[in-house]
Order: sequence, then structure tokens, then C-alpha cells
Amino acid sequence: MSEDDPFADLGETLENEPDDEPEDTDEASEPEATEETPPRESAEPRDPITDTAFSYEAAKQRPFYAREATIEDFDSWLKYELERELNQQGYQNIVVREMTDALLRTVVEEDLVDEVAERFEQARESAFLESDE
Repeated sequence: MSEDDPFADLGETLENEPDDEPEDTDEASEPEATEETPPRESAEPRDPITDTAFSYEAAKQRPFYAREATIEDFDSWLKYELERELNQQGYQNIVVREMTDALLRTVVEEDLVDEVAERFEQARESAFLESDE
């Protein structure tokens, strides 16, 4: 990645992302529900074990800027810890967008500002100590 172009690796990142939506879905053909309009009732009942909570189109993709080691740890945790836990609970069709959404909601709803601020401070202090050596 070039220091001059912070988005230089975005295409590579997007190419490496796993396909987030099953091939044989017709979710895209249904109009999206908004806060003003409730979701259309489907002829088939939805199953929380097999059906995703929200469609790919309802998600907003945003880049995260983090160190490579942090991203690798996160990807590993997502796949080998969280996804495995959800599988053990019987969930199927687990997609990255739902796990990421749940993670972000947890940070906000559990008010983890102190914990996140502490990690931020630790990283700053660590970087400062390393630069003094």
C-alpha cells in the first residue's frame, strides 16, 4: 500500500472478501424496508436459524484502517471463535456482515468506551516507548 494513496489496497481487499450472499436468494428483488415502511411479509415464514437478519443491500461497507496483525487476529477470531460458536448453537448461513454488525452493536450497546479508550492509550504509550529506544 502506498503512503500517498490510502485506498490503494481497497480493490485487493474487496477481491479477497468472501462472497457474503448465497447464490440462490431472491432477497435482492424485494423492495428494501426502511424505518418509514415496514418489511413486506414473505409467503414463507423466516427461520432465524437459517435466514440472515438483513440483506447484503441493507449493509453499508466501510473500510477499517488497522495494523495487519490486528486485522489478522480479528479475521481469525471472527472465523474460528465467533463463527464456530454460532455453528455450535445451530445457526446456518452465517455471513460476515451479520457478525460484524453484532460486534459493532455490542461495542456501542455495552458502552465499551472505557475499554476501547484504554486500548487506544496502551497503543499510544507502546508506540511512544518504542520510538524512544
